Amino acid sequence: MFEGRFTNRLDDKGRVALPAKYREALAASGQDKLMITAWDIQGSPCLEAYDARSWHELVVRIQSKEGAFGEDRSLFETMYIGEAQPCHPDKQGRILLPQSLRDHAQLTDEVVFVGVHNRFQVFNPIERQKLMEQYRIALREKPNRFNAVG
Repeated sequence: MFEGRFTNRLDDKGRVALPAKYREALAASGQDKLMITAWDIQGSPCLEAYDARSWHELVVRIQSKEGAFGEDRSLFETMYIGEAQPCHPDKQGRILLPQSLRDHAQLTDEVVFVGVHNRFQVFNPIERQKLMEQYRIALREKPNRFNAVG
C-alpha cells in the first residue's frame, strides 16, 4: 500500500528515486515492476503508478465490465491503459520516467509523490499545489462532502 507525500529530484536523465516507503511497499508485495501512466485530475496533469499485480487487476476489472465497445470505455482504455509504460526500479531505487510521461506531467526537476492506497501519483509541485487549492476551496464550500465516503 502506498501512503504519504514525498518530494524528490528528477536527474538529468529522467530518473527519480522512489520514496523509501514506496520501495518497502513494492518489496513487501513481491513486485519489482511498476506500470506508470498519464492522467489528469481536475485539470492538473500527473502520472499514476501501480505495481504490476495491481495494474493487472485493474485491467482485468475494466475488461470484465459491460460496454466493451462504448465510447467512454474506449476513451479511457486509450488514454489510461494505452499510455502506460513499465518501469523497473534500479538498485538505488530509482525509476526512469519516459520522456512522453515527463512531458505530460510537466516534470522538470522536482517531483511530488502522493500515495493513494494501491497506486501513487507523481506531480509537478506547482500542479499539485493548484489541485490542493481547488480541493480546499471545494471543501470550504461543502464541508460535509466527505461524510458519505466509506
